[in-house]
Amino acid sequence: MNPFIIKGYGGSKFFCDRETETIKLLNAIRNQRDVTLISLRKMGKTGLILSVFDQIKKEKSHETIYLDIFHTQNLNGLINQLATAIFRMKKPFGKRMNDFFSNFRYVRPVISVDVLSGLPSVSLQIADEKEAKTTLEELFAILSELSRTIPVVVAIDEFQQISKYPEKNVEALLRGIIQQLNKVAFIFSGSNKSMLTRMFGDASRPFYQSTEMIFLEEIKDDSYASFITRHFIKNGRKVDPVTVSDLLTWTRLHTWYLQYTCNRIFETGQDCIDETKKAVVADILLGFEPFYLEYRSLLTRHQWQLLKAIAHSGNVSSVTSGNFIRQFDLSNASTVKRGIDTLTEKEMIFKRKNEYFVYDVFLSRWLELQEI
Repeated sequence: MNPFIIKGYGGSKFFCDRETETIKLLNAIRNQRDVTLISLRKMGKTGLILSVFDQIKKEKSHETIYLDIFHTQNLNGLINQLATAIFRMKKPFGKRMNDFFSNFRYVRPVISVDVLSGLPSVSLQIADEKEAKTTLEELFAILSELSRTIPVVVAIDEFQQISKYPEKNVEALLRGIIQQLNKVAFIFSGSNKSMLTRMFGDASRPFYQSTEMIFLEEIKDDSYASFITRHFIKNGRKVDPVTVSDLLTWTRLHTWYLQYTCNRIFETGQDCIDETKKAVVADILLGFEPFYLEYRSLLTRHQWQLLKAIAHSGNVSSVTSGNFIRQFDLSNASTVKRGIDTLTEKEMIFKRKNEYFVYDVFLSRWLELQEI
């Protein structure tokens, strides 16, 4: 088995570090504190949550539910995900199936089988916001009843998505229900730091200071270097420490990009040395090139030039400075400011410690190879 997992959770032996964050999450769950977990996308939030869930499942101390609501468009989408998760967790059949149906006053669940997973899915057709509110309350009432027997922890990934729902007051609705649940702990995770910080840090918002905040940063380079080296050596491969160090730098220690690159190197059956790394890196960028060329057609000429400038700079803080604008032929400061706002909104760049970076590490490295 390839030890460099790029989706899901493959078990503790394939999971790198995150010891501090794991302890924080476990302590919060065991003491019924809700948590907001924030990081860049593909930094390993899901893997961390599933690792923690794996631990508490082995302890048989909690029931767990994981929801990824990134692709939901409205409250009905969230309700259907939650209903499906509860249905699968309770595994109802016979009389218990009827008991599950009887929880709902206005709607009757439609049960189908997911063609990809083979698992049952629940669909609830909500007519209006009143039905949505009542049905959501009924679903959480099921969890509340279950928590009398065993505590429950619910992780809702990409939680900032609820602020985009067309229904009004979704935050207030959820907050009002959640704060009544004594033995149900919540992990609200997401990748949009500014949106989540406002949701939980603005005194005018319903979730204001209702959770413990955890910011997920990059794994330390020495921990990741040891992890990579150990797995290559365990599988009979030689490892060049300089090559590993180069990999950490090239991927910016961004979890998914590092895991993916190591996965591809491991796939070759070769040693982890510079020659193998260079061949794999070139192949990765070539493979993603059609997508990156498509990005170019979706941006204006100035936005594309600005994106390339940020990539070539490695990291830049003074994007509106005269030197930066002249060096990369970027028109003027006001145009650059508008471009920065657009690229940030599209999540093509992000700002950290007053410096801008291209979000997609592979795109950034590909752009570095393009002429300015």
